[in-house]
Amino acid sequence: MAIGFDAGTYNLVCCTRDDKKDFVYDREVNAFLEIALEDRLVFQMMKTVGVPLIERSNKAYALGEKAVRMAYTLAQLELKRPMKDGCVNSKERDAYEVMSIMLHSLLEGNVKSNNDILYFSVPANAINEETDAEFHTNILDSIFKAYESDEGYKVKAFPINEGLALVYAELKADNYTGIGISFGAGMVNLCFAMFGVPVFTFAIVNSGDWIDKMAAKATGESITFINQEKTKVNLSSNPANIIERAIQTQYRIMVEKTVTVIKKGLSEAGKKARSDKPVDIVIAGGTSLPVGFDTLFRDVIKQTELPIQVGKIVRPDDPLFSVARGCLVAAENSLQ
Repeated sequence: MAIGFDAGTYNLVCCTRDDKKDFVYDREVNAFLEIALEDRLVFQMMKTVGVPLIERSNKAYALGEKAVRMAYTLAQLELKRPMKDGCVNSKERDAYEVMSIMLHSLLEGNVKSNNDILYFSVPANAINEETDAEFHTNILDSIFKAYESDEGYKVKAFPINEGLALVYAELKADNYTGIGISFGAGMVNLCFAMFGVPVFTFAIVNSGDWIDKMAAKATGESITFINQEKTKVNLSSNPANIIERAIQTQYRIMVEKTVTVIKKGLSEAGKKARSDKPVDIVIAGGTSLPVGFDTLFRDVIKQTELPIQVGKIVRPDDPLFSVARGCLVAAENSLQ
């Protein structure tokens, strides 16, 4: 059996197929709260409403999307993230343990036999910040290989570039040739592929989390508040207030920076990036969720002279799940 897993900075998605060969997704938010056990009121409140909790000797962890909702309503709680800028957060001492619990919980019920093949998404190294994609890949590999189901089943795990996974998910009709751009929380990951083989990959640290940070700074709101509000914004409409204006402005800056780097990458690739027909571009990921994101991206592309002819801008109907689906396609192809 094959499994696809998008191990993102903010979203964790496990993708499999059911008996009808339809895609099935399990999702969790990659975030947690640390609670001192002396604060029994907050702890009991979370327990009552069903927030996933891990209790230790002097503290507890609240995990996932319900923890995010609690942080949104209780300003005194600091939302923590096991990953930062697309990689495991080296400054968060509990990152490995929390990630292991959440990744393993998403695998429960999805591993059907011993040595199922699992492909998981990994970033490229960023070109504008110092990141360690190789270390991050090794950490995720060790977490997946440590998994064992109640039946004793384990998985064989393999990494795949996040942008390449988008090409596999959406560009089969183009012989897996085109550009995949995953706008995640920590990074923008890009891959230009020819017939399923990467020509070049790179990443930019300045994506969803950066938008949250900069818009929060401009408005005086919390980062958690902006994070929740930005998916409601219509990027094609006139802003109704200062919050919408700040979010729209940061989105345009992010997209312009991304397209500038695409132009540079294509120019440096030279003959390797040549194509005898227009190249389609897939845009997906959690940061691409707002209405009008594809329109904004098209507008910026039109204003930029790229060294290739651009075909369709493909935005999947389910941009949050596309990377995981591409990982599953890679896993299935490896079984053939």
